[in-house]
Amino acid sequence: MNIWKIAVLLVGALLMGSAFVGCSSNVLKTGTSSAPVAANAAPSNKIGTAVGDTAPDFQLAGLNGEQLKLVDLHGQPAVLIFWTAWCPVCKEEAPHFNALTAKYEPQGVRVVGINIQDSPARTEGGVKDFGIKYRVVRDPDASVTRRYKVAGTPTIIFLDRNGVVRYFGNELPGDYPTRLAALVEQKGQG
Repeated sequence: MNIWKIAVLLVGALLMGSAFVGCSSNVLKTGTSSAPVAANAAPSNKIGTAVGDTAPDFQLAGLNGEQLKLVDLHGQPAVLIFWTAWCPVCKEEAPHFNALTAKYEPQGVRVVGINIQDSPARTEGGVKDFGIKYRVVRDPDASVTRRYKVAGTPTIIFLDRNGVVRYFGNELPGDYPTRLAALVEQKGQG
C-alpha cells in the first residue's frame, strides 16, 4: 500500500513540475532555435516567424495608450517578449530581460514586452509585480500572438535591423550576448 502512495505522489509531483516548466495558453510550447545569428544573411522575403523570415507587422497600444508598430522598430535590432501576468516563468525571467534591456538598449536594441490577453489592470499589476523596466504593449485579443505562432510564455524573438527573425524560442538563449552583439554590429539595408 505504501508503494502505491509513493507512486501516486511521484506522478503528481512530476505533473505539477511539468506545469511550471513553462506557461502556455491552450497549446504546447514551441521549440527553441539554436541556429547561429548570421548578421548579414539575406531575408527570405517571406513574412513569417521562422528564423530568416520577415516578422509580420503589428500595431499594439501600450499601457498609456501610445501605439507601437513593428515597422517603427525597423532600423534597430529588437527583442520581443510575449508574456502573461499569471506566468511564473515570465516573472522568473523578468530580471534577465531587465538586465538585457539595461545593457543593450543604449546600443540601440529595442526591447518590447507583449502582454497576451490580460486586462489593463492585470497587465499593470504584472509590470509592477515582475519589476519590468522595458516597454510593454498589450495584445488584448491575442491576434498578434496567433500571427506570431506563439504557443507558450514566455516566447522570445530576436529581430535584426530589417525586421528579420534571428531567434524564436521559449527561453533566452545562453549565447544571447553573442547574438545581440552580432545584431548591433549588423549593417541595415540601404
